[in-house]
Amino acid sequence: MSRKFFIFAICLLLAACNLPGGQQITTSAPQAWFDMPLPDTVFYPPNPCQVIAHGASPNGIAAFEMYVNNAYVYNGQTGDSKQTLATLTTTCPRLNAGWNILKVRAQDSTGAWSEFTQTRVFFAEERSLTDAPPPRATDTPVPVFTAIPTLTPTPIPTLTPTETPTSTPRPTGGVTIERVSTNLVYLGRSNCGPLEVTITARAAAPDGIKVVVLFYRFETGNSSSGFESVGMNPIGGDLYQRTVNPTSLFGGSVPFDAATLQYQVVVQQTNGDVSIRTPVMADISVQACGGVTVSCSSYTDERTCRANGCNWVNIPGTVPIYECRNP
Repeated sequence: MSRKFFIFAICLLLAACNLPGGQQITTSAPQAWFDMPLPDTVFYPPNPCQVIAHGASPNGIAAFEMYVNNAYVYNGQTGDSKQTLATLTTTCPRLNAGWNILKVRAQDSTGAWSEFTQTRVFFAEERSLTDAPPPRATDTPVPVFTAIPTLTPTPIPTLTPTETPTSTPRPTGGVTIERVSTNLVYLGRSNCGPLEVTITARAAAPDGIKVVVLFYRFETGNSSSGFESVGMNPIGGDLYQRTVNPTSLFGGSVPFDAATLQYQVVVQQTNGDVSIRTPVMADISVQACGGVTVSCSSYTDERTCRANGCNWVNIPGTVPIYECRNP
């Protein structure tokens, strides 16, 4: 056996030993997913559909693409291709009557696309209140019955009336905020006070509950961020709960001195209806614990970037692009 062949065989053996049986191999491939609309949601004219989707990649998310029934309908840039988690918030394009498939994918800053993720919604044509609801994939066909011939009534002797049993009324739906763990939550260091707030809601729906969703955003002065959404967890009975940690949501940075955490709880019933919801609440204050930390990405010229201790980076490509990044 030659010396070169022996070395080659040893390399192959070492490579085989390093293939992990249970170890996961990390990947930088971008990912995308839908938050709203939820699968099998039913919409009626005038098309109130709203799309909330997310894209994530360690390389940063640069753009989103959306398709309806395999037809291209949307392409938009995120505005900050360095953010590793980006949100797409837009209204639905015009939907066809019946079932519609919405697909979305995200592109990272290197140009790589994620796999498509999809959700299915039903758009009903104009209907009256007496029309039957739209079909669902799991519906059982309604049997057809033969009409019963009219019979000649037989006189019934007069009977002494008895008390009619009281029927149990059909439950009505509703959602209320039962408890907020604190009305002041801090952002940044933990030595000022609580860093998280827990919101508890009580929800009931006549057609059953599919999911309870908490929508939230931060309002600073005259500006506010877009609403984000997260599912609430059932904790027993008709109670649902979710904990929000602003410091974690902002990745440890402190983008403002003070803000108001606005939130709303929405119930989606098993038939897709989302009309059961609370008003938008604004009773939670968010206060910075420590100085505001400005991201280096906010600087757009080299002199200001370097003066603030940031790195002025040349991004490789056909056209030279420079970007200010954290050291």
